[in-house]
Order: sequence, then structure tokens, then C-alpha cells
Amino acid sequence: MSYPAPPQADGMVGRILKNMGLLFGGKTSAVLIGLAVLAIAARALTIEELGILLLLYAFIALMTGIATFKSWQALIQFGAQPVETGDLPRFHRLLRFLIGLDIAAALFAALLSVTVFLVIRAHLGLPDEIFWIVIAYCLLSATNLRSSPLGVLRLYDRFDLISLHDQAVPIVRLTGASLGLMFGGGLTWFILVWMAAALATNLLMPALAIRELARRGALNGLFSRRLTLKAPEAGIWRYVWMSNIDATINLVDKQMPTLLAGALLGPAFAAMFKIARDISDVLGKGARLLNQVLYPELVRLMIAGSAARAVRVIIHTSAYLLGAGIVLAALINLFGPPLFAIALTDAYEGVAPIAMMLVIAAALLGATIPIYSGLYALGSPGQAALSRAISVALTLILFVTLSHATGQSGPGWAMVIGAGAGLVLASTIALLRAQGVRDASGQADFSDLVNDATSSPSADPTAKSG
Repeated sequence: MSYPAPPQADGMVGRILKNMGLLFGGKTSAVLIGLAVLAIAARALTIEELGILLLLYAFIALMTGIATFKSWQALIQFGAQPVETGDLPRFHRLLRFLIGLDIAAALFAALLSVTVFLVIRAHLGLPDEIFWIVIAYCLLSATNLRSSPLGVLRLYDRFDLISLHDQAVPIVRLTGASLGLMFGGGLTWFILVWMAAALATNLLMPALAIRELARRGALNGLFSRRLTLKAPEAGIWRYVWMSNIDATINLVDKQMPTLLAGALLGPAFAAMFKIARDISDVLGKGARLLNQVLYPELVRLMIAGSAARAVRVIIHTSAYLLGAGIVLAALINLFGPPLFAIALTDAYEGVAPIAMMLVIAAALLGATIPIYSGLYALGSPGQAALSRAISVALTLILFVTLSHATGQSGPGWAMVIGAGAGLVLASTIALLRAQGVRDASGQADFSDLVNDATSSPSADPTAKSG
């Protein structure tokens, strides 16, 4: 079987930047609409009610994320070569397995959400009148079948459709929140709006993937055999478990701080913390979507045996995101306080300093994401998960400790220190991993890869090849 030719560095970097532009545009608009939704909700609800809504969302997202396998990563890792070589039967076997995995995980997510909610219900302080709607929200996790379809769109470079999909949640929430503000909708109404947004995104992604498979002639025969949980490739179960652990760690890092903020400092602070987190997510989402764009390209480079090019791409994309974080932090520092005063009520005056710290933390995370992608492309999801787990554990420990010691300034410092430690740790692990495969790369030492990546004339993504 012949392997695809190594991607040209300048063409590949250009494709990464193009796809990043598509996704970042969609994510940025989604974040901005999301902030508008929170501003509307802040006027329709009390700060305590908004805190309850955001805590409930964080709980559902965490439970769903724990149960869900990131099958899109496995689809790219094991499906890139069949797609490149046109091996449709092998691609179908893989896709049937991953769809079956998505369905099983979604059902388990619904069961887990309901069970955990019933156990911790007394500690959440939720009003009795929303009990059954919370149960329905938990059961909605059974419709979360987005991961494999997302992998299909990424494999086929349909980042424009992914960007379109990213607008579903904010648009539904914006429409529902606006109606709630106009007609006096309370907490129950806003929970229903959040549920409608979740259902919309869960249904839209599979529809887009089916449409793309049909357009490329890859849908015929896909469901000619039953879905299965029997592994179609050697090592795939280990891979999906490792990627699930890493994804769960990522979800804990994303959602647990909001839950801790509410538990330690009250629902009102949880509302301010979540708004600040969403502001920092302008960069944070950019860092996470980089993994979506960068990972398929790194896999192609590893298949082609181009380790030096992979290092070059990692170095440049990491630097781009770190630079973007510095710029965004400066903008928040200059213009954040007056903007927050205009957009939100006086009850949210504490958002600005929290947002500043979380943007710095997001910048450090942005510099780390390409390193995680590199570890995945090297077939080492366990090492990426280990690095992420240590960083998140440190962040959560500091979150609790500093919140008790310094009050509302503690969570921000915890996020910054944890993200910085994660960058150092991931870099160290990646260095050791790369040195372990230096013979296979054809280089004398990993330092040669770095020197080649940073000093080669083609290292500049704007340079022309040839």
C-alpha cells in the first residue's frame, strides 16, 4: 500500500491557517453572541438565578463529557489513511464502530447525569419547582451523538460546516433569552432555552455529516451492516479510552471551576466567574479548535515520516496563539472595565479583574495545545492525558486553597498558576517523547529537529517552497 506524499510545508500551514480562520470566526461570533445572551439573562434573572442556571449547565456538561468518548479523534487517527487511499470498506467498519460507541456513551451519559443529580440534589440548593425539568435536561444527554459526525467533517476538511454548526447554540439561546427578557421569563424558561439549544446542536451535527458523506458517495453501504462495538482496528479500544480520559480531564478543567466557584463562594460569584470564563474563551476556544485543525495535519505528517515539519508547525502555531493571548489580555486590561459596566448591571462589577486573570491563563493554555496535538499525533494520548491531569489537579487544589485564603481573587491566580505549570510539564513530556523516536525521524537528536524547524528557510509560513 502506498502512502500519501508528505504535505508541502507552506501549503499545509496555509491550510491550517485557512481552517483556523473559518473555525475561529465561527467560534468568536459564537462567544460574542454568548456574551450577549449572558448580558440579557443578567437583566432577566437575579444574579443568584443566573448562577443556578450556569451551575446546572456546568453539571450537565461535565456528566456528559465524562461519559462521552471523543470518537472524532479515533476517526482521524485510524481513518485518515483509508480516506487518503480510498479504502471505503475499512472506513465504513471504523465509522460503524464509532457510531455505536457514540450511541452507547450517550445512553450512559443520560443515566449517569440522572443518578448523580439525585445523589447530590440536596447539596445543589436548587428550587423544588425545577426538579422535573432538571431530570429532563439530564435525559437530553441521550441525544448527544456529535463526536463521530464531527470527525467526518474534519476528515473531509469541511470546517466551513463546523463553523456553521457552531452558531446553533448561541442563536437558539439568543432568541430564547430575548423572548424571556421581553415577556418576563423566569429561571424555568431559561433552562428550557438551554435545553433547546443543546437539542439543536445535537441534531444538526449528524445531519451535516450525513449530507457530506452522501455528497462524496461514502454513505452507500455504511449502514448495510449493523453497528458494533467490536474493534475494527488493533489498538483502537486503548486509544479511545486514553482519549476519553484526556477529554474528561479537559471537561473537568472547563466545568469544575464553575461548580467550585458556586460551592465555595456562592451562586452570585459563580455567575461572575462564568461570565469572565466566557470572555477568556474568545482565546480559549481558539486554542481548543486549533487541536481540531492541527491534529489531522500532524497525523498526515507522521504518516509521511516528516517529523521535522511537524515540529515546525507545532512551534509556529504555539507562538501564534501565545501572541494572540498577549494582545487579548492587553485589550481586556484597557477596555474591559468600562465595557462590563455598560453591558452588565452593577451587580457584576467584579467580572473585570477575574476576566483579566482568566485571559492570561487562556494564553498559557493556547501555547500548550499544539504540544498536546503533537503527542496525540505521535500515538501517545496517555502522555497527553497525564500532563493534562497533573495540571488540572494542581489547578483545582489551588482553586480550593486560594479561595479559602484570599477570597474572590484566589480562583484567578489558581487558573494562571495551573496553566503555566501545564505548559512546562507538557513541553518536558513532549521533549522526552520526541527524543525517544529520534532514530525513526532520521535526526541525530531532538535538538536537530528544533534547529531545523526554527532555522530552515521554509520555517517561515510565508516563505515559498521550491
